[in-house]
Amino acid sequence: MIILNQKLRTVTLTNGNIKDLAADCEQLNIRGFVTLHQKVHVKKISTHGHSSFHSRIEAQMLNSSGSCTIKDFCKINEIKNAGSLNMHNGQVTKLNSSGKLSIEQDLEAETVDAIGIVKAKEILAKLFHLKLSGESRIGELNADEICIEKDKISVLPLLKKKLICHCIKGKNIRLSYTNAEVVEGDVVTVGSNCRVKTLYYTDSYSIAPNAKVEQIVRREKE
Repeated sequence: MIILNQKLRTVTLTNGNIKDLAADCEQLNIRGFVTLHQKVHVKKISTHGHSSFHSRIEAQMLNSSGSCTIKDFCKINEIKNAGSLNMHNGQVTKLNSSGKLSIEQDLEAETVDAIGIVKAKEILAKLFHLKLSGESRIGELNADEICIEKDKISVLPLLKKKLICHCIKGKNIRLSYTNAEVVEGDVVTVGSNCRVKTLYYTDSYSIAPNAKVEQIVRREKE
């Protein structure tokens, strides 16, 4: 079902496979089980149901509190996710997630601030902050400022709250409850319950008593 609001140039979708979204739509609301098969270029997307986008998305804002899947490239200024968001790849200025965030390929962002679970092949950001409420997995994480810590509110056992990552690179890195093959940064803090195979640093590093680092290598600044 399609409901039009001409005053706000708003389209509300409640169900169905959509291939003919109005070209002048500025705000898209999804309130049911909806699949979109065309390119979407709007100011705002608000989805509270089960949405699936099969083509490219461009928007200033995406608010998702249900289950949202983006199967193509997306370019969005700000994303707020309070449900389950699955992305293929994209560019985002600011991403705030308090649910489950999955990225099949790569994500470029200015800031990523997440509480919950993150699964991704590659994330490139300026600031990345993750509070773990379960097991997260990231192939490559590259950001200027990186902070990984456990979410104190979640009732899951501490051993379940962990980030498993192949490679972490940044300037200022603070880790806890993280398993990584490689960690590389200027200033690196390896905190509680971390397991790191190789640590590369240029300025300084510290390792918590209950953390384990197999190899430490100092590198000269370029």
